[in-house]
This record gives sequence, C-alpha cells and structure tokens, in this order.
Amino acid sequence: MKGLLRLGVVAALGLALLGLWQPAWVGAGALAAAVNASSIVLGCLLLTLLTPLISGRWQALLAPGSRLGSGAVVLIVPMMLPVMLAMAWVYPWVGQDLEGFRGLWLSPGSFVLRTLVYGGLAWWIRGWAGRRSAMGLIIYALVASLAAVDWVMSLLPGFVSSLFGLLLIARQMIDGLAFAGLCVLCWNVVLLPARQCVILRGLLVGALAFWVYVHFIQYLIIWSVDLAHETHWYRLRQPGLWGVLSALLMVGQLACLALLASPWGTRMWVLQWGCAAILLLGAVESIWITLPSIFPEAAGGTVLTAVLCQGVYAIGLGAWWHRQWQRGRHDC
Repeated sequence: MKGLLRLGVVAALGLALLGLWQPAWVGAGALAAAVNASSIVLGCLLLTLLTPLISGRWQALLAPGSRLGSGAVVLIVPMMLPVMLAMAWVYPWVGQDLEGFRGLWLSPGSFVLRTLVYGGLAWWIRGWAGRRSAMGLIIYALVASLAAVDWVMSLLPGFVSSLFGLLLIARQMIDGLAFAGLCVLCWNVVLLPARQCVILRGLLVGALAFWVYVHFIQYLIIWSVDLAHETHWYRLRQPGLWGVLSALLMVGQLACLALLASPWGTRMWVLQWGCAAILLLGAVESIWITLPSIFPEAAGGTVLTAVLCQGVYAIGLGAWWHRQWQRGRHDC
C-alpha cells in the first residue's frame, strides 16, 4: 500500500506540473475524476440513508460497505479543489457578462460557494441515518441534482435537461451498490450465503435496468424534440474517440446487466467481477459525460490526463478507505 501511495503522490505532482502548461487538460481530468469518485461516495450515502427505511436482509448485506464508502464525504470539496482552481479553462461561462439570475448563478464565487455547501450538506446528513433518513434523502436528492447541473450540465452552454440530475443519481446508485457489494464479497471472513448473493444480484440488476431506462428516456425525449442546442450534446459524443467511448459504455453496461440477470448471476465470481466492471464503467462514464463538452475534438493528451487523474483519485480514496477499515477493525 505504501508503494502505491508513493506512486500516487508522484503522479499528483506530475499532474500539478502539467497543469502549469495545460490547465484545461488537468482541470477537465480532475472534474471527471471528482465526478466518478463522488458518485461512489454519494451512492454509499444514498444507501446509508435508504436502508434503515426498508427492513430486510439487504440491511446487513449493504451496511458495512455503505458506511465505509459514505465516510469519504469529507473529501468531496478537496476533490473539487483542482477544478475550482482551473475553472476559467473548464467552464465557458467564466468571464462572460451574463445578466440577471443567470449571471448570479453562473459566476465563479457562486460556484465555489455552492460546492462548499454541497460538501457540507452531504457530510451533515450522513449522521441522519435512522430516525431522520427520510429528510436526509430529500436533501440528498437536491444536493445530487444541483451538483449535477453545476458541475457537469453547465459545461455546455444552451443544453438543458430536467432529467440530468437523475442520470447522475442513477450512476451513484449503481456505484454505491457495486462498492458495498464488493466490500462484503471480498472482505468477509466466510463466504457470502446463497440468499445474500441472490439479493445482491437482484439489487444490481434493478439498478442497472434503471440506469438504462433513464438514459434511454433522455435520449428519446431530446431526439424527438430535435432542438439543435440539445441534440448537440449527443452529437459531440458520436464521432471519433468519443464515439468509441459511447459504445464501450453502453455495451459494457448492457453486458453487466445481461450477465448478472443470467442463471450464473448469483455465483460469487460473477458478482465480484460484475461489481468491479460496474465501478470501472463508472470511470468511463465520468469521462464520457464531461470531456466531450470541453474538448469536442478528442485528443490523446486530454484522455490520458483524465485517466491519470482517475488513477490518482482512486489511490487517494483507496488509502482513505483502507485506513478507515483498519481503524474500524482496531476499534472492534
């Protein structure tokens, strides 16, 4: 683990130096990595608030992983710090003289303030699991939806979608389930009972089907209305490397859904590889949903920088969770 941490520190320093030369690359890559990492964390927070409201075997199944994952909510604001520093090279509305409420909302100071509020609220409601879970879920939905609009949807001027927040919430749900499932599959001293495997498989299949449905509905609505400023969002993701990334994401999600829904879906190795694939596809989706809006012409340097940022954030989060897990074992 120490060797991996050293590698992460060296990579982070390299990204900082690269940011002096190409701040747009590093800012966009950090945004994609922050979207992916916060998706796992907020997905675990969603499960932490949701499971106490619905009794059943899934509570014991998901509780250890969701508690561990949601503990990283304190890192949401630090993860967005490179994005806020490179804001002028990432968001097109920075420096524009916008009027009225739009000008107030889309301003650097307001963006930073809202990001601090989102991180603070996520940390606050984590302690509401139990008696105040229902109220916590309402606040979570508002935070996740507004953060999706601020961090991602505002990358492309003129693009508006009332379903956009739900797209990211669907991703968060899948990632939270995959992370919690992977924790209980890999860290349990004894093998997971067959009934628990069936429950985990059912939850993952349901979440994946919901993700497919939400993406299909937005795609259908946007193309049926056929407004140029809205279809432009999808047109950016069709040619070249972005088209390959689109195909990889969609085929990968459908393959996970088909495999987990198959008769082999309750086997331990299928669940383990399925959860790992879902988390990797989450990283792909975070790049797919952010970078084409910033760089319509896909370049190798931007994608490699984004992948490197994903690695640095993954090492940092992994080290945090490993430390929290060890502390929990020591306390027990």
